[in-house]
Amino acid sequence: MKNIKKESECLWRKEKEENNWQLPKKAFFIFRLPIIRYFRWFYHNIRIYGHANMWAKAGIGFGGPNQYDLWVLYAISRGWC
Repeated sequence: MKNIKKESECLWRKEKEENNWQLPKKAFFIFRLPIIRYFRWFYHNIRIYGHANMWAKAGIGFGGPNQYDLWVLYAISRGWC
């Protein structure tokens, strides 16, 4: 399990360097606590996929979320932003 986390974090950092992405401003400390950040991740995950599906139904896009949005979701799940 620990090796998988290291591998996924390496891929996350690689995407950051390749695309020159920056994280949004950090949330308050309380929102980065483990239980609360999972609820934040879940809430934002639903919103991102719902927004992508809405545009797909309108005929714009492919129905999947933007890669940057997924990249930020990963950071939220880790408590980095």
